[in-house]
Amino acid sequence: MKTKILICFLWIGLLNSIASASWEKKPQLRLAELCHVDLNDSDDQFYAQHLSATFNYLNKQQEPLFKLMPFFEARRNFKRDIWERVELGLELGTDILPWVYFGQTIQATWLKENYCQYTYHKQREPIEWGTKLMFSYNILERKNLKLRGFILEEYTYDFDLGEGTRNEVAIGLAIPLGNYLETTINWRHIDRIHDFDSDTIEGALTFIF
Repeated sequence: MKTKILICFLWIGLLNSIASASWEKKPQLRLAELCHVDLNDSDDQFYAQHLSATFNYLNKQQEPLFKLMPFFEARRNFKRDIWERVELGLELGTDILPWVYFGQTIQATWLKENYCQYTYHKQREPIEWGTKLMFSYNILERKNLKLRGFILEEYTYDFDLGEGTRNEVAIGLAIPLGNYLETTINWRHIDRIHDFDSDTIEGALTFIF
């Protein structure tokens, strides 16, 4: 019930915000198809789809001040053959500098396994709070080829458990393929705080509308 109430308030707030003249009317839609391989645990191999829409809040000069991004993500574990994690949430973020992004997320999640220990148990529906900090740099920028490097730090807090559950650091590359397609690859270290750590490789293909 708490999850449903939270989702209703989030979406009502989003619709009211978009109605304001200060918001950019046409959002950028992104659909990412992602593959995640854990180098330490063969059970943690999943495929994910991440759909998001970016609304920019503009100042009087029509320049973006911050971004509001509703998102949905679903993860399918290859080995266990289950939808192990589904998320529905909002991200509020801003470019502090051209190369520094800071964001906060709140999401309702549906879990069908213990994400810390990879053991089966009944479904949980926690509310999570996340913090993102990303540094990016254009390594190569030519007419027909662009290459951007990035370092990303993500922290996740579980309100139901009353504690932080994950602290993740990723280092990767993003390669735009024209105006409507982007590919990324990264190495990610996951600190589960109260349990084991792992290292992963992730690759994604993102469609931009």
